[in-house]
Amino acid sequence: MGIQNAQAKARNAGKAAETRSEETGQETAYQLDDQFENFDTAVADSIVDLRGARIMQMVLTRLAGGDMGKIAPQMFKSFEQGTLASLGEQVKQLTEWHGKPLKALAPSDKPKP
Repeated sequence: MGIQNAQAKARNAGKAAETRSEETGQETAYQLDDQFENFDTAVADSIVDLRGARIMQMVLTRLAGGDMGKIAPQMFKSFEQGTLASLGEQVKQLTEWHGKPLKALAPSDKPKP
């Protein structure tokens, strides 16, 4: 049940004011309740703003330090495996060339023996 529904229900469920004084008291209580609701909303907004900023600061600090958490390394590994699988022979040739560059590739101006 939303706060507005609860307030409306409380207003309707309450004892009907018999005097002007009771009516004024009830209206004052409803206004105070509205003020507390505004206060609660402001406090909640401030908490979200403050905690959200601190959380983002901590996340960025950890990322800058090289901490990728638990899921990012798995994603990178999956991406690497997919890339290696799709390039297959080209990756193999480049890996061999990086290991022994003079042996793996012949000069471009001379045919292979």
